[in-house]
Amino acid sequence: MSGFIVRCAWILLTLTVLGLVFELVTPLPSTAVSSGSGLVEVLWDTADFVAEIAAQVGWLILPVVVLWLKIRGLSASAIYVAAVAVGIFILAGGGTVLASFLTSANSLGGSVFSSGSIQLAVSLGVLLLVFLPALPARGRTWAVVGTMPPVIAFEILRMLAGAVALGPQLGGWLIGIAWLGATLWAFRRWQQHARPRTPWWHGLPVQDRTTLAPASVGEPPLPGGRSSALKLAGIWVLIASGVTGVGFLVTGIDSVRHLDQAAVQWLAEHRDETWSALAAVAGSLGNTPGIVGILLVAAPLAVAITRRTAPAVFLLVAAVGETAMYLISGMIVRRPRPDVDHLSEGLPPTSSFPSGHVAAAVVTYGGLALLLRAWAHSRLRHLGFILAPLIVLGIALSRLYWGVHYPTDTAVGLIFAAVWVSVCWRYFKPARGSPKYANDDRLKSRPA
Repeated sequence: MSGFIVRCAWILLTLTVLGLVFELVTPLPSTAVSSGSGLVEVLWDTADFVAEIAAQVGWLILPVVVLWLKIRGLSASAIYVAAVAVGIFILAGGGTVLASFLTSANSLGGSVFSSGSIQLAVSLGVLLLVFLPALPARGRTWAVVGTMPPVIAFEILRMLAGAVALGPQLGGWLIGIAWLGATLWAFRRWQQHARPRTPWWHGLPVQDRTTLAPASVGEPPLPGGRSSALKLAGIWVLIASGVTGVGFLVTGIDSVRHLDQAAVQWLAEHRDETWSALAAVAGSLGNTPGIVGILLVAAPLAVAITRRTAPAVFLLVAAVGETAMYLISGMIVRRPRPDVDHLSEGLPPTSSFPSGHVAAAVVTYGGLALLLRAWAHSRLRHLGFILAPLIVLGIALSRLYWGVHYPTDTAVGLIFAAVWVSVCWRYFKPARGSPKYANDDRLKSRPA
């Protein structure tokens, strides 16, 4: 392993020097493209939003892959991904350092290379290299080819939106691909005596392909198939309609609106530094990057541990369904934010009703608490039912304290999200195969 680490260090040093030379020879000034209007503007704003979230939580991808491989007992592959992750951290930060140095020294401006493009190139490459061996031969080609169009489209939108110039994008992809290819060569040199030699396009060499298979148990993630899917969609429509109706009700009753305003106004008048700090900590657990990051970690690891897809699908469908419900009902009700000073920075132009942050917290932390209780072997399985309500309560109070929601917004967000996650739990049955429910007749293959 020492030889592999030494080779990676030399490769990293070489690429850093090459990045500096590349910038000195062909400086790449940054350019911004003005946004358009209509559908194009929506696409640009969407790409910018996704890029912002990815920049905050994208670094979690490679550590999650390392944990996945360790859980599955693939230590050598985990070491490879960890080495790649350390390298990408240095290279991505190197672009900013080099840009600052060159700007102050030569007044060139711009960026040496896009750190986002480096992370995207390397993360995508690592995912393909790690999981290609688990696919059949024909599926590997489709996996590689199928990932290219959406990635290229996303990078084009990011460039057109003015988030990054073409030059730094190309530089980031070149350096990312070079780092990935060089570390793959070093890893194959290290493993050439321990593993049978395979073509590089087959991915990382592994002894047992079944260890990489996401789900070793051939159970459908949704028992009941199409019938259950239709019932779940119907219930979603009913809940969304109910939320929208309640929204018109609470915004149309003067007494409710006056109580809402009075509560928010009272909190705004009693702000101080201590409560503001506590609200910031509690609110960080329910913001969009935080929720996305938790799901990005929890869903893959749930599959790695349980060897079933139902737990991950349950989490993702519950989160996506809640988000769609919140957005659609908010666009219809269109309740303005409270008329007080807002402490939350970067407030999105969405409706005050219902609270999407509270709803997302209920679905995410509540769903994790249910999974922990079903699958954990120790007494810690009950911890989720203690922490989840406290976290949700803290997020709800922080949204009120910041003056971005009324009490009825948070209450309705909590109620509809709790109902929705309970419905998803019933239909997906993610506890199938767990120790607690192994002998429970209610979780056998009964129509939902």
